[in-house]
Parts: sequence; C-alpha cells; structure tokens
Amino acid sequence: MRSRTDPRAAHEAGVETLPEFRGNGFAKEVTAGWARAVDALGAIPMYSTSWQNTASQAVAKKLGLICYGADFHIT
Repeated sequence: MRSRTDPRAAHEAGVETLPEFRGNGFAKEVTAGWARAVDALGAIPMYSTSWQNTASQAVAKKLGLICYGADFHIT
C-alpha cells in the first residue's frame, strides 16, 4: 500500500446535482461515502470544483476535504 505522502495515493472527485435536487444534502452524503471509501484504501480524497462554485466548495469544507479547482479560459 502506498503511504499518504505518495502523490499517487490520491483520488479526485466532484459532484453535480440537478437543480431540482439541490439543497437537500444529497451532495454531502454521496461525497462523504466516497471519501470514506477512498480513505479506507489508504488514499487521500481530493474534491474538485470550480473557483466560482461556492456551493460545491461548501460541500468539501463541511466534510473537511482538500478542495481544489481551476478554470482557465482565454476569450
């Protein structure tokens, strides 16, 4: 098993909830289950979202996950 200091020992996920189901805690519950499964593997759960999606960032914060995201657009 890789140690948690091994950069390959991380799993990334994000979640998208349909508008009619938002605000019910579904994203938090699903993400928490995923994070527990990743943790059980001995890996680091990393949550991905855009910098503008504050609701999604709140899911990561509530669960104490490492949150990262980047959007780069040239117009």
